[in-house]
Amino acid sequence: MPFKSGFNVYNKNKGIPSVPSGDPTLDEILGNEGFQKDLIHLLYGDKKKCANILLTTAVIAQKSFNNGGFGEDITVAFIDANNRFNPYNVSKFAVSQNLSPKKVLENILIARAFTWDQMVELLENRLSKLEQVKVVLISGITTLFQSYEKQTFEDLLRAINGIKSILSKTKPLIVLTAPLNEYSLFRPNGGKILSHFGSVLVMINEDERYTEYVLVQHPYLPESRLLKWKPRIPKRNLANSTKNTTLDCWINL
Repeated sequence: MPFKSGFNVYNKNKGIPSVPSGDPTLDEILGNEGFQKDLIHLLYGDKKKCANILLTTAVIAQKSFNNGGFGEDITVAFIDANNRFNPYNVSKFAVSQNLSPKKVLENILIARAFTWDQMVELLENRLSKLEQVKVVLISGITTLFQSYEKQTFEDLLRAINGIKSILSKTKPLIVLTAPLNEYSLFRPNGGKILSHFGSVLVMINEDERYTEYVLVQHPYLPESRLLKWKPRIPKRNLANSTKNTTLDCWINL
C-alpha cells in the first residue's frame, strides 16, 4: 500500500458525497455537510428526535444529485426497533421536498424488530442479502438490549459484522440511532463496541427550553455543542393546516 500525503486525504474527504439530514442544527454541527457517505454516523439520546432525523434522511437521500440527494429511485433500507416509522410523516415531508410520496415510500424497504434476537438476525443475516441499497438507516440498534451480560455484547458484535458485510458490498450511507445508556449521561447504550464502530458520534438531548446537539467524535471536526432554542409559544399556521389531511391525499399527488 502506498503512502499518501495529508493534503491528499484532506482533498479526498472534501469530495465524499453527502446528504443533508433535514435537521439544520445537526447539519451545522456536522460542518454543514450533513451525513457523508464514507462515514458511519451514530446518533444517540432522544428517541423521538433521532427517529425523525432518520425519516427526513430517508426522503432527502432520494432527491437528485443536483438537489442534494444520492439520485432518484435509490433503495433505502430502514430497520426499525423503535416502531417510529410513520408513512404519513414521510409522505408529508416528501411533498415539501417536491418528491412523489408514492415513489418515496416504494423505495424504502422496512423491517421491524420487536426483540433483541430479531434485531441481531436482521443485521447479521438479512441486511447483506439486499441488492443495490444506497442508504441503511437503523432506528434504535440497542433499544432492545436485554441485559449487560457477555452474550448480549457478543450478539452486538455479530450484528455489527452484518452491517460491515453490506458496507463492503454496496458501500451505502449508514446512520444508526441508539438510546442513551441508563447509567450514563453521555454514553450510548451498547458501550465501547458501538461507540468504536461509529465514525461520527452525535448526542442529542431534549430539554424543556432547547434541544442540545453535542458532536462527540468526528474524523476531522473538533468536538462542539449547539443549542436549538424552542419558542415559548408554538407557532400555528391555521391557513395551511394539514391536521385533517389523510395519507391517501399525499399518495395521490
